[in-house]
This record gives sequence, structure tokens and C-alpha cells, in this order.
Amino acid sequence: MSLSPWLVEPWRQLQARRAEGRLPHALLIAAPPGIGKRVLADALQASLLCETPQSEGFACGRCRGCVLFTGGAHADAIRVSFGLRDDGKPRSEIVVEQIRELCARFAQTSARGGWRVAVIDPANALNHNAANALLKTLEEPEPNVLMILVADDIGRLPATILSRCQRVVIAPPPRAQARAWLLAQGAAPDAVDEALALSDGNPGEALRLATPASRKLIAGLVADIATVAGGGELAPIAARWNDEDAALRLRTLARLITAAMRPGAASASAELGDMAALVAKADVQRLSEGWDRLNWARTQIETPLRSDLLILDVLGRLRAALRP
Repeated sequence: MSLSPWLVEPWRQLQARRAEGRLPHALLIAAPPGIGKRVLADALQASLLCETPQSEGFACGRCRGCVLFTGGAHADAIRVSFGLRDDGKPRSEIVVEQIRELCARFAQTSARGGWRVAVIDPANALNHNAANALLKTLEEPEPNVLMILVADDIGRLPATILSRCQRVVIAPPPRAQARAWLLAQGAAPDAVDEALALSDGNPGEALRLATPASRKLIAGLVADIATVAGGGELAPIAARWNDEDAALRLRTLARLITAAMRPGAASASAELGDMAALVAKADVQRLSEGWDRLNWARTQIETPLRSDLLILDVLGRLRAALRP
């Protein structure tokens, strides 16, 4: 198995702890989506359940433990994520019954006499009761049990949980390393700089933004904002955004505005250059208000509030900020 270059050092540190018998009972891997934290968590779980790990600690993929793990039948491997509601739809949170089931399984003897490893993903989706139930287990850990908490948003985890986990730090890669990785994944060379600017250097997110579909979306958004700034009609734009994945458009627009305000944005791509030119002429106070409203609208887009009116309000505020 090979890891992305920026995951090699965190992996080396984890394996050093393992070799020295210093693995804790709870690890927290928290980072923005796209940085590779789930790849790292899965590799560590497989490694600990492997009976003949390779020299760098990776699972061999051939032993009985690996065969069971790969087939989803290893009794000492547990994954806790979004369960199903009574109506068959996925939950939006991890509930206390799931954590109680996890704790009950870990109270039993290891099925294969080795590590018992749970991945809780996303840990920031634990509801209040589930977090409290997990806390009791973290305070009284069983031997050879490792909880791996994977979180996109560390700010949503209770301080009591955070204090009982050792943090695994995944540093964003240097720009040159991220750029080389993107090109190796097949990203178009003329899309890489724009994608890295929009993702704030996050290579996994940049790979998504470098796709032809994302590039088309970005170009369309910049053209729409130019129309907004020039005094064009807002209602047709709001209606079109509402019909074509409003949440994605608002999220990408937030990235565009943020990237456009950074030094060097104009050189990343033609689209970012156009957005940077619009932002440079903006009323700073009104742009700040429009930015706040945009991010508020993103949190409300899936609620019963009318999303077309939310978008129209955002566009109106941006027009007030961007019109010369």
C-alpha cells in the first residue's frame, strides 16, 4: 500500500508509537475533507488487525486477519457511522444506541487475541447522549482497544472527548508537492493552480475542483457574479441556481470570493482573475455583510426556508457590495 506523500510522516509516527508500545486508547484524526484522514484511519485499523504486517507497518493483505477485515467479517473491527432510521433513511447523527453497542462489543474478549479497533466517522456527528456514552468508555479503556475518531469539524466535538484523545496532525502539503500529486492523478495542468487556490492548498479537494464539471461550474459562477455586479436581473440567476444544486453553488461561490481576496489570485486562472478584479472594487463593509449572509444561507439551504429567496437575498447583497 502507498499513501499520499503528506500522509507518510503521520503514518511513520503512528508506527513508531506502536513499536514502542505507546499507542493510546483513543486517537483523533481531524482535518478538512480531502486531506486523507479517512485513508489514514482505515490503513491503521487494517494494520493493527493484520497478523503479519509489512516492514513499514502496512497490512499484508494475505493473512487470515486481513482476509476477514477486507471481507467485512473481522469481529475485532468495528465502524460506527450514520445508521438508518425506522423509515430506512440515513440518520444525520450518531446516536447513543450505536455507542452502547460498540462498548458492549469491546467489553468482550478479542475474537482473535489481538487488537480491537473501532473507527467512529464522523465523530463530530455524535449527539449529546452518544458523546456521553463514549466518554465513559474513554475514561475506563479496555486493554488492546483503540478508538479512532475521524472528524471534519473538530469544533463540534465536546472538550471532554478532545481531552481524552491524542491528536494526529496531518499538515497540508507544500504547494509543489500538492501540484505534483494532482498532475500524477491526471488533473489537467491548466486547472491545477486554480484548483489549489480555491481549495486553500487541500489536494483532495483540489482534485475535485479540477474536474471539467467543476471548472464549468466555476466559470459559470464568475460570469453570473459579473452580471450581478453589472446590474443584470437577479431573479433568473437565483432561479437557475436553485434548480441546479444550490448548496454546491453557494459553497463554491464562498470559495471563489475567499480565493479572490488572496494575493496572487489574478495569476491562478482567468476566472479567478476576473473575480479578483470585481472584489478589488468592492465596498469592504458591504462585501463583509454579503459574505456573512452567504455563509448563513449555506446553513439554511436544506431547511424549510425557500432556497430561491435565500439565493436572491445573497445576490442582492453582493450586488450592493460589487457595483462600482
